[in-house]
Amino acid sequence: MEFGKGVQLKVSWVPLIWNRYNVPKYSIIGWLAIQKRLMTKYRLLRFGIITDAKCDMCLAQQEDHQHLLYDYVFSAQCWLSLQDWLGVKLPQNGILEWGIKWRCRSLLRKQMVLSAMVGLVYHLWYARNICRLEQRLPRPSAVIAMVKEDIQVRRNSMQLGVP
Repeated sequence: MEFGKGVQLKVSWVPLIWNRYNVPKYSIIGWLAIQKRLMTKYRLLRFGIITDAKCDMCLAQQEDHQHLLYDYVFSAQCWLSLQDWLGVKLPQNGILEWGIKWRCRSLLRKQMVLSAMVGLVYHLWYARNICRLEQRLPRPSAVIAMVKEDIQVRRNSMQLGVP
């Protein structure tokens, strides 16, 4: 099938990533993460840029998307805390994919939950970068607090009509 000008493919992750309640920086990192294009050490190794893909946070596993965003103990603790805050039962694997398919009666609630999920992806990536550059890792409670604060600021700005 050929695609000419103006032809667009529909992708299932659009409501997750380009959600009006997302903080814009969440959308960019979320977009890269959902496509597995974050510059993890594993990707850099595959491109021949580095020679060691060991995770800077745990110093044991290879740093790929699955490990960084879900499997690492720190990430898993953050997802559990987010789940408790949102009052939503998240699966142990495929969390972002679950968010795409999740049904909710309230569109506002769905958008806020999806925004929090993408926000956590952003803050996990941010925590990884802090660990890599400053050799320190924030506590999961601090990461969740940053997600909550960003979401509340965004929600308040939306209510005031600020883009």
